[in-house]
Amino acid sequence: MNSSACGRELSARKQAIRRLADASAPERRTWLARGAFFHDEDLLYLKFLIPEGARVLELGCGTGDLLAALKPSFGVGVDFSAGMIAQARQAHPGLTFFVGDIEDPAFIRSLPGPFDVIVVVDTLGALDDCQAMLENLHDLC
Repeated sequence: MNSSACGRELSARKQAIRRLADASAPERRTWLARGAFFHDEDLLYLKFLIPEGARVLELGCGTGDLLAALKPSFGVGVDFSAGMIAQARQAHPGLTFFVGDIEDPAFIRSLPGPFDVIVVVDTLGALDDCQAMLENLHDLC
């Protein structure tokens, strides 16, 4: 499967990243636990910046744990890995998760914004064009 959830063709590099993410989804929490100090400190800083009860969109949400820890009033997570989103939906049924390519402008327009905060953590390296992705977010702010 070479296309994203919205039908846009993914580059070969992004296809490889997605295959790896799908394969590693069941073990994601184990890997997060191995780097617990870093991730805990990262979360503390994000909680300092983002008040509980905000409308939060997380792009590249993986298993949704960070989004859930921010305690949004309305939380939406997006990842292009169906495996990661399956884990997120199971662990955090009170949040909304979508499988999609965050570089696809039509997919971004389909998200239920606006949001108070858009979080992009550990995701930029998987993108082909960071600038275009950021430009597509304006209508969601």
